This record gives sequence, C-alpha cells and structure tokens, in this order.
Amino acid sequence: MVMPGLSETCAGVDVGGTFTDVVVHCPGRRPRAVKVPTTPANQAEGVQRGVAEGLPDGSLRLLAHGSTTATNAVLERKIARTVFVTTDGFTDVLQIARQNRPALYDLTATRPEPLVSRDMVVTVTERTSPRGEAIIPLTDDEIDRVVAAVRRLRPESVAVSLLFSYARDEHERRLCAALADLGVPITRSSALLPEFREFERASTCVLNAAVEPVMRRYLSDLTSRLPQPTITVMTSSGGTAGVDFAASSPVHTLLSGPAAGVVAAGAVARSAGFDDAIAFDMGGTSTDVCLVRDGHPEVSTSAQIAGLPFRTPSVGIHTVGAGGGSIAWVDTGGALRVGPRSAGADPGPACYGLGGVEPTVTDAHCALGHLDPERVLGGGLRLDVDAARRALDTLPEPPSGVLAVVRATMARALRRVSTERGVDPAGLALVAYGGAGPLHATALARELGCRAVVVPPAPGVLSALGLLLAPPRFESSRTVLADAGQDLSTSWAELADEARRELEKQGVATGITLSKVADMRYAGQSHELRVDVEEPADLAELLHRAHHESYGYEMRDEQVQVVTLRVVARGEPVLPEPPQEWDQGAATRRPDRQIGIGDRVVRAGIVPRAALRPGDEVPGPALIEQPDTTTLLDESEVAVVDAAGNLVVRWV
Repeated sequence: MVMPGLSETCAGVDVGGTFTDVVVHCPGRRPRAVKVPTTPANQAEGVQRGVAEGLPDGSLRLLAHGSTTATNAVLERKIARTVFVTTDGFTDVLQIARQNRPALYDLTATRPEPLVSRDMVVTVTERTSPRGEAIIPLTDDEIDRVVAAVRRLRPESVAVSLLFSYARDEHERRLCAALADLGVPITRSSALLPEFREFERASTCVLNAAVEPVMRRYLSDLTSRLPQPTITVMTSSGGTAGVDFAASSPVHTLLSGPAAGVVAAGAVARSAGFDDAIAFDMGGTSTDVCLVRDGHPEVSTSAQIAGLPFRTPSVGIHTVGAGGGSIAWVDTGGALRVGPRSAGADPGPACYGLGGVEPTVTDAHCALGHLDPERVLGGGLRLDVDAARRALDTLPEPPSGVLAVVRATMARALRRVSTERGVDPAGLALVAYGGAGPLHATALARELGCRAVVVPPAPGVLSALGLLLAPPRFESSRTVLADAGQDLSTSWAELADEARRELEKQGVATGITLSKVADMRYAGQSHELRVDVEEPADLAELLHRAHHESYGYEMRDEQVQVVTLRVVARGEPVLPEPPQEWDQGAATRRPDRQIGIGDRVVRAGIVPRAALRPGDEVPGPALIEQPDTTTLLDESEVAVVDAAGNLVVRWV
C-alpha cells in the first residue's frame, strides 16, 4: 500500500455527535464541504452517505477518518468482555490505582469503576526486576495454567501487563503466544507501551483490549462499504495511522476527532499571523479547547477518558459538555443549568423538527434570530422557530440566559488551558470553529482577554479539514531511567528504526522525518517534563530551560535523570496548508433583521461570507452567514478578511 498524495482525490471525514463532516479535495478545484446527520447506531452509514454526497462519481483515493468509535465505547461502557492478565500480587492494580483523591473536599466524590472487574483478573506466577533480570521464571506449566484459567472466563479480548515487562518482555511474549490459540485479540503491554509505572501501563493496556473488538468491527464494516479508497484514521497525537494499526491499537484513537481540529486550528492561526492561540471547537455535543504554541498543539503522554488514564501521545485537549445540542434544565435549587446531556443527532434540538422537545443552545440561538430559518442545514434540515420557542418556554430564564450559562462553562474551560497554566491570554488569538463556535467566540475572547478571534473560511468542517492537514505519525518510546550524561545513542538509533519501519508499514514510502523527545526530571522528582531534543544536545541544559519555563526556576545542582526516550516519525500531509478558497454558498444579500444580544434587541446586518473578499470589513452588530456556520458580531466588534480568507475579529 502506498499513501495517496496531493495530486489525487482525497477526503477528510470527521464524525461528530450531531453531524458527520466531509471535506473533499479534488486537484485543481475548490475543496467541497458536506454535512450530514451522524448515524449513532452505525457511524459507517453516515460516513458512507457523506462521501457519496461529497463525491458522487466515486473517484476517491484516500479517506482520512476522525472516529469516535473507541471514545464512545468507553464512555458508554459498550466494550468487549475483557480478561486482564498480570503478575501475581497485583490483582488489584486497577482498583487501587493512584491514591490521589479526585476532589479534595468533596465527600461524595467517587472513582470510576475499572473496565475489568476483579473476577476477570488472572494472575501469573513470575517476576522480573526493574533492570530486566528474571527473579521468578515463567514455566511452561504456569503458562498452561494461565491459558486454561483465561479460557474458562470466555473472553472476547485479553490484556496482558506483567510487572516490569518494559525492561524485559520475554515473559509477556511467551504468554501472549500461548494465549493466541484462544482466537481473540491479545494486547501486550510491552508492545503497546514499553514504559514504566505499572498502573498507567495496565490501564492503557486494558483500555486498548476493551475497545479493540469494537474498533475492528467498525473498521471492517467501513472498509467493506468503501472498498476503493485507502483509509487512514486520526490518532490522539495529531497524526494519522493506517487501518491495521488503528484496529489493533485503538487506544491511540481515543481523542481522534478533536485532535484533527486542533491541528487545523494551529495551521489557521499561523496563516492569520498568530503563532500562539487557543483552539476553540464547539460542536453539537461538546466543546474542545487546546493551547497552541508556535503553531502546533501541545502533545503530552498523560490523558484520561471518563477518569481512566492512558499514556499514549495525545494533544492537550480539555473537553466540557457544552455544545449546540446541550440541553438546558433547572436543577433542584431552581438554577438554570446547560448540559452535559445533549439532544445529539437523534432527535436533536427542537428547532430541527425531528421530534426533540427539550430546549437546547441551538434553540436559544434560533429564538434570538441568530440563525436564518430560511437556510437549509446539513441533511436537508430546516429550522422550526416555533418549536424552538415552545421548548424554551419551559424554562424560567429567557433564551439569552441559556447562552450566558453555557458561555460560563466554556470560559472555565478556556481558562483551564491558559490562565491556570500561567499563560497570558493577551498574547493569544482564539481560533473559533465547529458548527457553533463562531456564534460564541467573540464574547468569550473578550471575557478572557484574548488579542483577537480568527474564524477560518470553513469553520464548521475544520476538524474534517484537519484530517487532510495532519501528517502520518508514529511515536516509538522506551523507558531507560538513565543519567543525562550517559551514552544513549544505541537506544536512540533503535527507536528511530522502529518509528521509521512502522510508518513504512503503513504505506508512507517517502518524506519521512524523525525528531527526538526526552521525558526528563531532577532526581527525586515524581513526574517528568517532555522536552524536544535537537542535535547536538545537552540534555541537562534542556531540562533546566524547560523547568524554568514551566515552573519559573531551575535546580542546576541536582542530578538530571532521563526517564523515557521517544522518536517521532512523520510523513507528509495530503495538504501542506489550509485552502484559501471555498464554496461558501450564494453571495445574495439578505435584509437586516432584529436579533437579541444579551438583554438587548439590535438590528444586525446580514452578510453572506461568499460576498467577502480579502481586505473587506464587517462592523457589528452583524451576522456573517455561510453554509456550515454563522459568525455573530456585537456592536463594538469589526471583522476583517485577511489574505488567507480568514475572518479576523477585533474590538474597541
């Protein structure tokens, strides 16, 4: 398999909670954007429909896919029957976890239940030291006993994570080879995550095993529906991977969809002249925010889903349950709340006319006149303003109150990735995208103190575009626990070979670049800093600088410890930069109309984005309309179209 490139027809498909977005790139033509309703029962149906609408002639060569299949399986606990195999004495590693409290002063706080219950754990009599020495050998009789015990539990998937297997994986390899006769997927921790910290490695291994059968079924169905194009899947790290890798290692896709949007947001920020920004993606179900520095999202190896940790490379996204479909409700104290429950795609907000009766954020926008009832939405939907008003009449607050509450939730998320980390928002732009993002962006940016708001040419499908901007990516890693002055050249070389081979196996034949990363700390510290390494490099000096940047000081007299080495291999993306020209619908001017902004009623100009050209200015109050979203401007705000086609909004 050879990965298709820029000269061939490619599509990015992002599955959201309400809509499935498709961006089609045909050489020599403007990109085309399509939105169709998501099909929750089987996402592949919505993907197939979106591709058919975006490219009726079926000439697609590459489909880059952002999938929520693994994410939803974990959130909804619709996972495979999984057996966890671990070293004797560590039966309760998933239950014990880390002894930090989720909320220090909350007496009712509870930890999430592990994906594997205690009665589905099988222990192995074996032991390896942290230095890779066999302390208790693994015998053939013990392997036979373990295999028989696992078989009696009738697993659909098996996770194997033995103590210190990152230092020596012989026992895991032998055990997994024997378990293969069961005919179910086997996840080996030393292959998936050859790093220390037994709880996080075990949790990552179990997450992968629990969703692997679900992901395999989904990707098998998708490839049977779309047999012609090469299919790649977005990973949490901001890169793409082949179908086989995604099927066997689905834990890498737990933040698949949001990661694509953040990649595109970084590219958009650079095109607008902002190196540092916050990506702000408000969709139908949730809002995702992420800090972007020097045009790239920050990547970490410490993430959670539903309170369960996993340590695969992931962009630093913070998610809150606030989207266009978030339902407004009144709590027992009489206070108005919004979310996290969502109307989703079925039945959707009341204004969609598909049977929804509960008031949502989209209904509030509809009632305030922010959305044109004459416009046709994705999938041929038309807005029912009367239905929206009937739903909102059940609340004690006006529609503007719904927006105020949901914006408070999103503002807290934005502070989480900026001010709470010591980053001054005055140096950041807010890149707004998602179907609902541009309706809220300027109000949030002004509250936060950002420099400007950037709305890309096609904000409603930016995550789908990000799938074409994301490079193929694989990160190899190994825990070494070495002194910073130690010769690590052999380990670096082995990791580089591993990373390159994996990308080549996925069809990336040329253009592979390699970069080094080291997780380092001062001796005695419990956690590490992820530091980019460029040759020639003084690792100790790199840690001193990174520690000062993160915490405001360094400890030059302390020993520097290199904990984990990483090599990141990247291929070339389908698109090198965001397209500037899009089909943004008709340029027909519509009459001004009365809309609600806060507690005021104002007369807003209605501007079709298709009519705007670089250099044009739009003063508020105004609504800038396009097929995939609407941008709301208040009275003191002005939007200017830059050379890349972005709307850059500033205020006085």
